[in-house]
Amino acid sequence: MTVFSDEVRAAVIARAGGRCEYSHLSTAGQVATFPIDHVVPRSSGGLTVLDNLALACPHCNAHKWVYTSATDPVSGAFVPLFNPRTQLWSDHFQWSSRDSGVLEGKTPCGRATIALLQINDPDMLAIRQLLASVGLFAQIDDGAR
Repeated sequence: MTVFSDEVRAAVIARAGGRCEYSHLSTAGQVATFPIDHVVPRSSGGLTVLDNLALACPHCNAHKWVYTSATDPVSGAFVPLFNPRTQLWSDHFQWSSRDSGVLEGKTPCGRATIALLQINDPDMLAIRQLLASVGLFAQIDDGAR
């Protein structure tokens, strides 16, 4: 049983442009259904409302779990994770110009999010590179929320 109506799921997917709001992995070419993430987990008082929901790939969703903060691997500071409802993706992340498919954090928040969600895990890099080779993954830095 899901806590999301078909209408809410459709609205979240449309707003996300059909891609994970953390790693930007597209739903196209995927066999798994992308879960809807509570940006602020229900266990921390987060509500099931559009302003607290984000589309997440299964990998990011599994690693985010109930976390809202993590350690920035550069500064060692404990910082809030990226919030796709209140922050611009392009302010915190960029695609590497040196290594295809690698996502880089531009801020402590971006770096902590990449580290906690293991966005650059070798399996995720391989998936992004394979999808890019068949035209199903584009490195989009579009300022999407």
